[in-house]
Amino acid sequence: MDAKNGIVPFGLLLLLFTFTFIYCLDALALPNAFYGALAMAGYIACIAAGLFLGVVMRRDGEALALYFSTYGILVAIVFVWYLTRCGTAFGWW
Repeated sequence: MDAKNGIVPFGLLLLLFTFTFIYCLDALALPNAFYGALAMAGYIACIAAGLFLGVVMRRDGEALALYFSTYGILVAIVFVWYLTRCGTAFGWW
């Protein structure tokens, strides 16, 4: 995959993260379990796809591998934030 073909999946992952984050905020603001489940699935998909594409591109020696790996790590940090907010909302801690 060259650089031009790598930008399309990166843009799609950014779009998926945007919708996931919106669902996450809506699930936290209102008691909506369906949006919470969509946000959880979206975060897991973003993390898995970002890290997987980062590893595959690093193996092929492409420059966008760093962007995909960084994207996966940043989404994982936001996912941990979301889980802590859910834990606070449910009164787990």
